[in-house]
Amino acid sequence: MYIYKEIELVTKNSSWWKQKKYRKESAFILNKYRKLGWRLTKKIELKNKPNVDTRSFTLYSLKKLEGKKVGK
Repeated sequence: MYIYKEIELVTKNSSWWKQKKYRKESAFILNKYRKLGWRLTKKIELKNKPNVDTRSFTLYSLKKLEGKKVGK
């Protein structure tokens, strides 16, 4: 039996240095979940609403085997 979770992370920006910063933060968060036993199942890029904020978000679907023991 699997446990499912969805997380929304920032993955794009119009500014190159902000995009680099947001991608690095998102990669760090996804890697942390991976070490805890979570696996990526689906990635959906969300549409931006026309406004001043230039960030783009991505919805990640994760799954984990229930009761799975994770080592250090």
